[in-house]
Amino acid sequence: MEGEVVNATQGRRRRIPRRLVVLLLVGALLIVAAGVWVAFQPRVANHFSYALPGRDGLPTYIYAHGRRYQSLQVCAGDDWCERDRLQQLIPRCYTQADLRAMQMWPLVRMSTMLTLFGAPQPILSPQGESGVMQSYVIADGPDCYVTYGLEGGP
Repeated sequence: MEGEVVNATQGRRRRIPRRLVVLLLVGALLIVAAGVWVAFQPRVANHFSYALPGRDGLPTYIYAHGRRYQSLQVCAGDDWCERDRLQQLIPRCYTQADLRAMQMWPLVRMSTMLTLFGAPQPILSPQGESGVMQSYVIADGPDCYVTYGLEGGP
C-alpha cells in the first residue's frame, strides 16, 4: 500500500440530520395548512371566483367567456352582501316561476365553475341569448337560482 492515499470519507454518504428532516416536513405541512385556510376565506373565494362548499358558498363574481359578472345575492358566506341584499330588497334566491316572469327560462348549461373540495357548479344561461351574454344563472339548491349580470355593459 505504499504510495496509496486512502480518503477516509470515500464510500461514506453524507447524512442529513433527522432533526432537519422533521423541521422541513413540519414547515411544509404548516404552509399547506395555511394555504387551505386562506383558500376557504370568503374574500379570497369572491376575488378568484370559485365557490365554497355548502349553501351560501357562491361567490359575488364569476368570469365566463372572458367577461366578469356580478351577483348582489351572494358573497361566498361573507356577511356584507346580506346587509346590502336586505337594504335593496333583493331576494336570496329566485324561483323557477320568478325566472319565467323575468323571461329567463328555460336555462341551458354554458360552463362550469370550480367548487373548492366539491363538485363543479354548472353556469346556466337563459335559452336563446346570443352574442355576449347579459346574464348567467347558477342553481343553489332546489328551486333556488342566483342571477349574475354583466359588469360594464356588452
